[in-house]
Amino acid sequence: CSSRGCTGGVRKTLRYTIYEEVRPPTVIGTLASNITWSSDKAWRTSPGIRFKMMTQSTASFIRFRESDGRLTVEERIDREKMCKRNSRCLISFDVAFVSVEHFELLHVEVDVVDINDNSPEFPSPVCAIELSENAVAGTRVALDAAEDADVGSNAVQDYRISDNNHFGVDVVTRVDGVRYAELVLIKELDREAQALYALELVATDGGRPSKSGSTNVTVKVLDFNDNSPVFEQTNYSVDLFEDAPIGHLVLRLNAVDPDEDLNGQVVYEFGKQVTSEIRQLFKIDHKSGDLTLQSPVDYEEEKTYEVDVQATDLGHNPVPSVCKIIIHVRDVNDNRPEVSITPVTSGTYGLAHVSEATSRDNLVAVISTTDRDAGANGQVSCTLHGGHGDFTLRRAYEGSYTILTNAALDREKIPEYNLSIVAEDFGTPPLRTVTQYLVVITDVNDNAPFFSGKVYEGFIEENQLPGTYITTVLASDQDTGLNGEITYDLFDSDTNSVSRFAIMNQAGHVYALQSFNYEVMRKLELRVQASDRGWPQLKSNAMLIINIVDQNDNAPAIIQPPLSNGSAAVPLPRDAAAGYIVTRVKAKDLDTGLNAELTYKLREGGDLGFSIDQDTGEIYVNRKIPYDAYDMLKVSVTVNDNGLPSLTATAAIHFVLTEGAPSSHNFYSDSETSPEPKAWVTSLVLVLTLTTSFVLLLAGILMYLLCSRKKRQKIPGYSTLPGYGRNMLRPAAAWKRNSMLTVAGRDPHVSGKDSGKGDSDVNDSDSDMSGEALLCETLLHHNRVSLPGLWACTSECRVLGHSDRCWSPSATRANATTTRHLSTFFRSAPSPPHSRHGSIRPGPQPPGTAALQSTAEGRRSQCDYIHICSPQKIRPLLHQLSDNRQTPAFSGTRKKRNSSVQPHLSGLLF
Repeated sequence: CSSRGCTGGVRKTLRYTIYEEVRPPTVIGTLASNITWSSDKAWRTSPGIRFKMMTQSTASFIRFRESDGRLTVEERIDREKMCKRNSRCLISFDVAFVSVEHFELLHVEVDVVDINDNSPEFPSPVCAIELSENAVAGTRVALDAAEDADVGSNAVQDYRISDNNHFGVDVVTRVDGVRYAELVLIKELDREAQALYALELVATDGGRPSKSGSTNVTVKVLDFNDNSPVFEQTNYSVDLFEDAPIGHLVLRLNAVDPDEDLNGQVVYEFGKQVTSEIRQLFKIDHKSGDLTLQSPVDYEEEKTYEVDVQATDLGHNPVPSVCKIIIHVRDVNDNRPEVSITPVTSGTYGLAHVSEATSRDNLVAVISTTDRDAGANGQVSCTLHGGHGDFTLRRAYEGSYTILTNAALDREKIPEYNLSIVAEDFGTPPLRTVTQYLVVITDVNDNAPFFSGKVYEGFIEENQLPGTYITTVLASDQDTGLNGEITYDLFDSDTNSVSRFAIMNQAGHVYALQSFNYEVMRKLELRVQASDRGWPQLKSNAMLIINIVDQNDNAPAIIQPPLSNGSAAVPLPRDAAAGYIVTRVKAKDLDTGLNAELTYKLREGGDLGFSIDQDTGEIYVNRKIPYDAYDMLKVSVTVNDNGLPSLTATAAIHFVLTEGAPSSHNFYSDSETSPEPKAWVTSLVLVLTLTTSFVLLLAGILMYLLCSRKKRQKIPGYSTLPGYGRNMLRPAAAWKRNSMLTVAGRDPHVSGKDSGKGDSDVNDSDSDMSGEALLCETLLHHNRVSLPGLWACTSECRVLGHSDRCWSPSATRANATTTRHLSTFFRSAPSPPHSRHGSIRPGPQPPGTAALQSTAEGRRSQCDYIHICSPQKIRPLLHQLSDNRQTPAFSGTRKKRNSSVQPHLSGLLF
């Protein structure tokens, strides 16, 4: 075995010898003396060293000391009882040598040496033999064998017979090693001379000193019998399988006697030297000579049997004939392998304990296998199943295996392993034995206590008595036993000393050590330390925050106006009217929340004409007070908090009447002091406001996008706004304010945009026109006239109406004359050159022109630009309009627009 484990086929065997029957406690040997050490005292100082007996079957004979491996005799050893007639008697066992660094597996053999403590013994004190007088010299008769429990040289070695002239003995060795004697006829017999011989047979062993045993042999000489039965063979060798059933025919014997009648009838029986054991196993039929199996044989107990069978006739004075049968028992695979598992650590049967700190290739247990069969039937191989690959099986030597760790173990992941050891022989068919073996992983303290959170919170009301329960903080530990038992300690986080404020029991419950004052300490931070009881001890920490809960233990205190003995004097002007604020009472409460919300009330004096705001504490005059009737007025004010129970403060306010006018800014307003709306009302109003604003904003964006899309849309074949086309537009004449001027096509003051309100109205640049312009528009829409200087309106106008989307200023050509002409802002395709005419000739202005200018000046406050038609065209247009109004073209949707033209026409005519 190496320091890392035993490899297959390699072993270290230690052999010791001891004689049987030695007195306990004889020392056999010490294993430590056979281990190689760096120094003589190394084994005494090496930590964790010990020897472990791995085979428990020898415990009754040998005492084993684990500290140094000393072997002593535990009780008297009887070799004959333990090993019977085996030539070698061995006590063998395995010992594991275990230290911190490595382990070694030792195979120990103790050879028990036989001593001559048994004498030869015959089965019977008298052995009677009958022999015919006609027996020839050399005739042999087997005698009873003497039995000696000793073996080897201490067993029976020789036989001798008392002195005589006719008989001698010959020592014969059976196949099982037992020696017996055969009586040999040396000289022929004469019945008439001597009919009976009395002899003594002595058996001696080879011990020193030797021991002996004797029996009496009587030989009776019978009368002459001419023939004896004769066997077909004098020696037989038979094979018998150990699984042969009862009644199995082992051998059929046949002996022939040539005599007639009774002298020729042969009967069979066992010889004299056949032992009682053989007589129990086999049976001979007296008539047929069939040798059958009477009881099962076992190869593992006896491998060979020697049987003597004699045949005699029924005549007078028969002479028997003897044949020898050697029965060889053949092995069959009828024994399953036997498995014995011995753990290195002490434990119950079928169970091993292994520490989770055990490293790889450490010895767990030793497996010993035996099979009572022989040859291939007795050869056993072992395999290991289960264990998740954390254990492996190695062959130490023949019939011995070791279970080793194959990986690091973790009890918290796998607390135990159920291993299956399969032992199978090489017989046909093979037999197997499956042994379940449980390996329990023992815990080491490798896990610190674990808190589920880093910070815990607890709550306790102020003014509670010491010992009040606060909260529970628990930690867990994956280890077991003492390694998993947790103790708790509380430390102040600021001083890191044992807490003065709280204590913690082993169940994790936290209790107060003192009473707390919320107004002094609102929060307490403590460090919780959880420690296990393992070695080495492991610890972990968590933070515990104890929140002190406020109680209504502080009454309100009035701080304004300053009190003296519970009262205060406040000046009050005699002329103070209703609503005048005389003073404001202020109070404070050291508590928080509802406990600090204060309500002001007048307990006395309210009937004098005073009121108090319950939220602000303002005392004001609520009606006209007859000041002449009082020199001093007094009210009693109470201040209550909203705690449970409510606490109250009281003050007496004396109003001292003074002369002088009251301040005009010191009057009470309900709106200022009205209580705030409830939170849910405020939230509802806020939600509704935001929702409405969002809807309006969305509608405005949609309208803006729609209008922008309409304004940006171009009608193919029509001109765009002034100055945005490719061609430069010519100047246009326009009336602005109270004068005429010429505006360039790209003049930024000329705008084609409307007011952004959809259809043009009086605020749009293109709709602020005189009645003549409207008249011109009307005529153009219906294609009734062709007015010089005006462009024809398009079909878009009929769909969209009069708006900026179909109006744009038209350009006119400049003449040499000084007369200026203003054209209508039409959105249309460019007009052909021949249609661009209508410029005003120089000359005196007609009266209608002045009227038109007056009309335009009257509307200048409403618009910047108006369109003026030529005066020469007014009257024909009026007549034409008058005629066309009678036609259906002016009906329907255009009636309202045409009717609006009439006043403007009247002005023009005037």
